[in-house]
Amino acid sequence: MNILNLPEFEVLDTIQDDHDMTVIVKPVKEPVACPECGGVEYYKHGKSKRFVRDLNSFGKRVGIEIHTHRYKCRYCNTTFSQHYKSIDDRDKITIRLREQIEKESLKKPFANIAEEYSVSPTTVKRIFNAYIERLEKDMTFLTPVILGIDEAHLNKSMRAVYTDIIGRKVLDIQPSRKKSDVKDFLSKLPNKENIEVVTIDMWRYYKEAVYEELPKAQVIVDRFHVIQLVNNALEGERKSFKGSLDRKQRSKLLKDRFLLLRNKEDLEPKQIWDMQLMFLDFPQLKLAYELKEQFRDIYKHDNREDALKAYEDWKKAVPKDMKYYQDVIKTVDNWQYEIFNYFTCRITNAYTESLNNLIKNIEKAGRGYSFEILRAKVLFGTSATRKPKYTRANTSNKTYTFTTAFNWNDFVGSTKLTEGFGVDIPQLLEVLESDKF
Repeated sequence: MNILNLPEFEVLDTIQDDHDMTVIVKPVKEPVACPECGGVEYYKHGKSKRFVRDLNSFGKRVGIEIHTHRYKCRYCNTTFSQHYKSIDDRDKITIRLREQIEKESLKKPFANIAEEYSVSPTTVKRIFNAYIERLEKDMTFLTPVILGIDEAHLNKSMRAVYTDIIGRKVLDIQPSRKKSDVKDFLSKLPNKENIEVVTIDMWRYYKEAVYEELPKAQVIVDRFHVIQLVNNALEGERKSFKGSLDRKQRSKLLKDRFLLLRNKEDLEPKQIWDMQLMFLDFPQLKLAYELKEQFRDIYKHDNREDALKAYEDWKKAVPKDMKYYQDVIKTVDNWQYEIFNYFTCRITNAYTESLNNLIKNIEKAGRGYSFEILRAKVLFGTSATRKPKYTRANTSNKTYTFTTAFNWNDFVGSTKLTEGFGVDIPQLLEVLESDKF
């Protein structure tokens, strides 16, 4: 076995300095046939040298200089060079270096990889793009019974995020929330008629796309987004009220935001005391807080009818001059059917509530990257990725002869899917919390 561990070549010499090693080789065998016509009669047509990059070894960057010949076919007069199973002809690198760059491109900046292996950043990006295109062919979804559609701010725009609620997996992140794009994604899901429930936020294009593509599915506005709407209204009322106070009065409200946004069941005894003192001086804030908590209590009801009655009572309790709560009423009324569907099917998109924070961390780690690269890092770049599991077909009676570089895509169809693609959300949380991304 030679120093390269590439049986196609015989090592003639090695030249090295403190940083680099060049291995001079020649091919062990002549070409089998003309690549153009398949003819087996050809002759040498001059000498040729090729240089390709290989994996680093012994702490040095490695290059391979191949001393060979050009050939000319006697049948079709085509001049050709020899092809090797271990060499990627396009990027002038070994197949094993390409595979290493593929793996590292999901973890490291392209410029760092380019410097480490002495290739161009353009080459790294091209390898990355081809790798992602190949991986996406394996993104075979088992369409979930309960589909979550949410959004995340990534690369300066809002993106559509699709999740498997029961499986707690991110299925995909799409560049746009436009209705046409959401419909396109949904239309391509295999067996989409199996989707029984879809949870969404209050983005009307999600609702319209789901009703048009999945007419039998029940649409539920996730309770997290409804409660968030009410919390935002409370914050608006707090700021508006605080802005009407003089400086001396405002000085009494140093912890008001923290206390008011805290759920009543989470308050500690000292916080309850501080809140009661604040409410004695500012009863307006007491009303704003109680309205928030009363709305939260709607979700404690067991059925749609009781919940709707509680909501109607809540509406009557909201003063006309509380602008932000009046805005809540308008929104909830517009989305009433989907919001109160929760009480007939208590599904929540709980795990995806943290997706924005997850994606912010990933974006920070990949500052300057395009959306496509960041998406790939979320979907394929961590141990949280769940690729389809396969049951190997029986190949005991088959013989494979590899005349070109091994390509996994050649075996599509020889295996059976038992689980769909997805990124496990709880594990993705652990990955980012441990700073292993």
